[in-house]
Amino acid sequence: MRRFAGVAVAVMLVALLLCLCACSTEDYPEWAFDSLRQQDATRADGTDVRIMSVNMLVHMESWGGTPVPHRAQMADEFFAHYSPDAVALQELCGDWYKYLSDRIEGEYAFLHEGKTKTNIIYSADRLTVVDSGYFEYSQKDNSGCRAVAWGVFETAEGERFALTSTHFDLGTEENKVRYRSSQIRELAAKMDEIVEEYGCPVFAAGDYNVLENEDYGEGSNYGDILSVTGAEDVKYSDGVRVVCDEGFVEEHSDNLWDHIFMEGVGATPLRFEIVTAPFFDESKGLAMTDHYPIFCDIALS
Repeated sequence: MRRFAGVAVAVMLVALLLCLCACSTEDYPEWAFDSLRQQDATRADGTDVRIMSVNMLVHMESWGGTPVPHRAQMADEFFAHYSPDAVALQELCGDWYKYLSDRIEGEYAFLHEGKTKTNIIYSADRLTVVDSGYFEYSQKDNSGCRAVAWGVFETAEGERFALTSTHFDLGTEENKVRYRSSQIRELAAKMDEIVEEYGCPVFAAGDYNVLENEDYGEGSNYGDILSVTGAEDVKYSDGVRVVCDEGFVEEHSDNLWDHIFMEGVGATPLRFEIVTAPFFDESKGLAMTDHYPIFCDIALS
């Protein structure tokens, strides 16, 4: 009994220390990231680029967002461990730009200089920006999130691909259904435009606020994204390996609001991962965001 009591006390002390860190300006201690560093971040054989999507959870109390400084440290550790080439980000805010920019400087750059809630970070050492842009949807709520950030990139080997980051409206209300339906069409138009102009594959990543098997209103569902864009969901591409915690893989269609779609030719998805590591365990005081990050290893040709 004493041994178990000692373990319980140790767990309580760990939780207390993490809570104290979260309430201070000090960084989390190095051992707080042990569970993250134990995760297999090896790229699939043949990978040319790793594309990721993360809803960062804006620092708004009404949305459940907690202070950013410690979450920025977590994000830095997370990106360093998985080493994506480009990341579609949603729900950024002023604090995210303030605290994350310094940490990732030299490793990643923001694609768009404006402090928009939707943006992309990319590895300037591994990728060259060919073209980029940003636009807000014509029909949307007033959250400031409903937009598309996009970039066309070239690898050191001369292969090109495009990435878009977006965040659709949420809800089944009549206006939200109308907004989301319009957003699907506008995103599809941009994807088609990029494919036509650059002849490269486009990866449309983000928080689409739709689960695969739910009905949110005519013209605004997961299936409508596929049919209107003509894209495929990378996790269902032929031969792709889906990786996540045991048990979750069979249920991801009922748990993922975030998706990566692919349009065009010249790319083969190899591995799709849903990052459900203990690193994202709110009960341990470690919650970088309220979404599971997703990424895909891709071969370009």
